[in-house]
Amino acid sequence: MRAHTVIVTIAMGLLTACTPSRQDYDAYVTLLQGSPRVRNEAVNLCVKDFNPNARHAFGLVTNASDKDAPRVACSRFMAAIVSGRATYDDLVDIKRQRPTSKLIKILQGR
Repeated sequence: MRAHTVIVTIAMGLLTACTPSRQDYDAYVTLLQGSPRVRNEAVNLCVKDFNPNARHAFGLVTNASDKDAPRVACSRFMAAIVSGRATYDDLVDIKRQRPTSKLIKILQGR
């Protein structure tokens, strides 16, 4: 139960409007890298908290239906975090709605 609370707390910090500290981000990456179950939970939380007004735009970027866009975008971004391709600075860019070519490529699955 305690581990679930830690996972949810860290995930919510990453996925809500506030930007986590670099230390929190690093701890979250370690959690994601060590457990497929944590990755699945993080994707589910991301999808749940996805901005409904952004579905269409993310559908266009991910080449997915508007309905599937949140899951596709969240899955791709989490995979990029786990692989090290997405960094803390990329997360900050997403939170501030500053798309970069790197983020677009990640969301496109390239």
